[in-house]
Amino acid sequence: MFSYNLMVIVLYNLIAHRAVNSLKDKENTIDAVKSSLNTDYISGVEIDVRMTKDNKFVVIHDMSINRVSNGSGFVSKMSLKELKKFNFGSENKYIKISTIKDILKIANDKIILIELKYENNDYDKYIKYFYNSIKNYLYKNIYIMSFNYKLIRKLKDTYSNLRCGVLSSTIINRDNIDDDFDFIAISSYSYHTIEDYVRPIFIWALNSKKKYLSLKKEMSNNTYFIVDNPVKFI
Repeated sequence: MFSYNLMVIVLYNLIAHRAVNSLKDKENTIDAVKSSLNTDYISGVEIDVRMTKDNKFVVIHDMSINRVSNGSGFVSKMSLKELKKFNFGSENKYIKISTIKDILKIANDKIILIELKYENNDYDKYIKYFYNSIKNYLYKNIYIMSFNYKLIRKLKDTYSNLRCGVLSSTIINRDNIDDDFDFIAISSYSYHTIEDYVRPIFIWALNSKKKYLSLKKEMSNNTYFIVDNPVKFI
């Protein structure tokens, strides 16, 4: 008689919000990205990028560095060299700000979900320098999104090879869900507005394990969940 060992693969479809899997990691840092990408139950990371004064793209959520570093000032008013002077880690561990290139260099086959943060009206310049920042890494598993519909629309129209999606909520971009993007990122409060959407879906603002488990049963297998501290959801 033969015996078989059956391997059960659990698909959590969890995306680490700002790349953080646990409280020991600082948001949007390369250490957080490495930790999450090397964790089995995480399918990818979500990070935010902004453009510096010298047209580099750095990984940071806020307009200023005040909250997340030991420095102060606006990202758009500082060069990459200036930003590199500050500590974005903890008192016990010094971490410099990362560029999008730094992150993509270490990325494995998991999802890198990039949210474009945007502050001015020069779309062409922004798109040009952003594409230049990622063009050598397009073989990676990159998804790009933004709340700024005009920006993400122009990016997709200019570089059709990129996987782009609009960020949507109950108010913002709710009429753009059916547009011809490659995916959609929608809040957990308005996911029910999607009907027969066959492309990937990223659900954000989800911090209840109970709701996560409910949505996993309800949604298709191409739905991913952007959560704070994914370790709490397994």
